[in-house]
Amino acid sequence: MGKGKDKNLGSPKRSVDSPKSPKMRGSDSSPSFKREQLLRTEPFPPISVTPYPLSTSTEMAMAMSSEAQALQDRVKVLSDLVRELQKARDENVSHMNTMNSFSDKIISEEKLTIQNRGKLKVMYEKAVGDAEKEVGLMKKALHTVYQIRSIRHDLRIQAKNSGNKETIRRGALMKMLLNCAQTLPLWIGNSMEKPPPLCGAIPPEQNYVAKVNDMVACLVRGSEGEDNWILAEVVSYNTSTNKYEVDDIDEEQKERHTLSRRRVYPLPLMRANPEVNPEALYPKGSIVMALYPQTTCFYKAVINRLPTLATEEYEVLFEDPSYADGYSPPLMVAQRYVIQIKEVSKKK
Repeated sequence: MGKGKDKNLGSPKRSVDSPKSPKMRGSDSSPSFKREQLLRTEPFPPISVTPYPLSTSTEMAMAMSSEAQALQDRVKVLSDLVRELQKARDENVSHMNTMNSFSDKIISEEKLTIQNRGKLKVMYEKAVGDAEKEVGLMKKALHTVYQIRSIRHDLRIQAKNSGNKETIRRGALMKMLLNCAQTLPLWIGNSMEKPPPLCGAIPPEQNYVAKVNDMVACLVRGSEGEDNWILAEVVSYNTSTNKYEVDDIDEEQKERHTLSRRRVYPLPLMRANPEVNPEALYPKGSIVMALYPQTTCFYKAVINRLPTLATEEYEVLFEDPSYADGYSPPLMVAQRYVIQIKEVSKKK
């Protein structure tokens, strides 16, 4: 099965209906109305700012660092933004209900007067403005999340560079990797703006070089001569030799490797929203490399089901000869850990 694989892992099933947009069609002389309500069936979920587990050395660095206060300030800003966003959404629900009730009345009367048409237009314009306000608050909140992630990362690197050796237990490491995937920035572009490279399934630019401390997928040679795709962290990049130095993310297998660019593939830097940018997702049936759950290794897999919401994961089938049909049961893998299939020659 390979390093750390457990074929008994299950795959949670999810089914969430997508929100629908209101629509109006008709004319003064021959009204024909059809409208679908925009329903907010659930309140905006509370956001808990719980960073990935830290070692004692990192916690000590935070206690002694002035950046700890900056981190707390950013968390407070994020908390205030989330409350403001929730308040705006609650207020917008009232307006949406009023607009839908007015639209229902027009439909039941089967008559759209010029006066009602104008009133309905004003309502829709306000709804658009409300939505734009929500998007603006979301972007501010996301920007704050990026700042928090950056500060947390800098603190961890400070502790690492100060000579304190981080030892993250296996369970804590898995939790950290899950947290990194769940809090990966979500791409929110303007109307008609295409997702950038390394958003979801969008590949990196041809000459892209992963930054120091970025997590990447690397093809490394094992002690018995076998090649494995592992999750690693970039230590440095030599522009003269075009080679990376990377550290295995797995504390139990802590090794440093020097690898050519063709043996290193960057992970997505942003999640794609399936409802807005489905083109930035791998199509069903695509052959990919995916991180096997509860391990730090990538294996060849087939996309079985796409996420339908930004918070959902891919459902994949891993190639596995131990099963009769050659594939594992369906397993869930986050966008962060699904990359293009990359064939590399045996020569290192």
